[in-house]
Amino acid sequence: MPGISARGLSHEGRRQLAVNLTRVLALYRSILDAYIIEFFTDNLWDTLPCSWQEALDGLNPPQLATMLLGMPGEGEVIRYRSVWPLTLLALKSTACALAFTRTPGFQTPSEFLENPSQSSRLTAPFRKHVRPKKQHEIRRLGELVKKLSDFTGCTQVVDVGSGQGHLSRFMALGLGLMVKSIEGDQRLVERAQRLDQELLQALEKEEKRNPQICAAGATASGAGPPAATESGCPSGPPGPGEPCGGLLQPGSTACPTGGDAYSTGPAAVPSGAGFPC
Repeated sequence: MPGISARGLSHEGRRQLAVNLTRVLALYRSILDAYIIEFFTDNLWDTLPCSWQEALDGLNPPQLATMLLGMPGEGEVIRYRSVWPLTLLALKSTACALAFTRTPGFQTPSEFLENPSQSSRLTAPFRKHVRPKKQHEIRRLGELVKKLSDFTGCTQVVDVGSGQGHLSRFMALGLGLMVKSIEGDQRLVERAQRLDQELLQALEKEEKRNPQICAAGATASGAGPPAATESGCPSGPPGPGEPCGGLLQPGSTACPTGGDAYSTGPAAVPSGAGFPC
């Protein structure tokens, strides 16, 4: 299916695309922003206009795919058994017009040229257990959040639906942000906590290997403004046996990525603990 690529759009073109997408999502949110299971649990079929129900009733999945997505098989011609209502045809045309292309129109990101499975812009601890696509996502999104936090003076970040905590760990221990991670799936919380412990152990090993960097980083961190204090995140230079701030960036601080039953992250990560991103 052909589609549009944001890379070829001007700033104004991207803004207008975002406006159009928002309008369509707001108008058809009940069916565009729904999970498959909600079709049955919320009886979404009865929310469709009667004219839509008459046009779609009795079609099997392959027929729906052909008629709605415009993707006929080889030698197949799209034939409608009845005249579709204009509103349904309009939604189909709008969805096709606003769909993003599925054909890559760019080269492999430079961070994966050396190794297609490891981002060169993330240190090893943040790449562990993370697929390449996710590595790229957490780096880009984390750096964007960091820029916005610095620009707006925001001191705390909440990661809602944090899953295994990959993004939260990078923002907290890699970029020095104060992060709270909220996740409702207990299995993901437990997995995130195990990964947190792995990262803390790696921090301790790195501290032992590079004590001179730690000492320099602690001095640099102490020269700046005091760090914001939160439960499990004391301000000031690290105490004896605590990971130090030199592994992050001079003057930066990092805080825990959670703490309650629905949060991922260690219960007590000292400020300034982290890795270079």
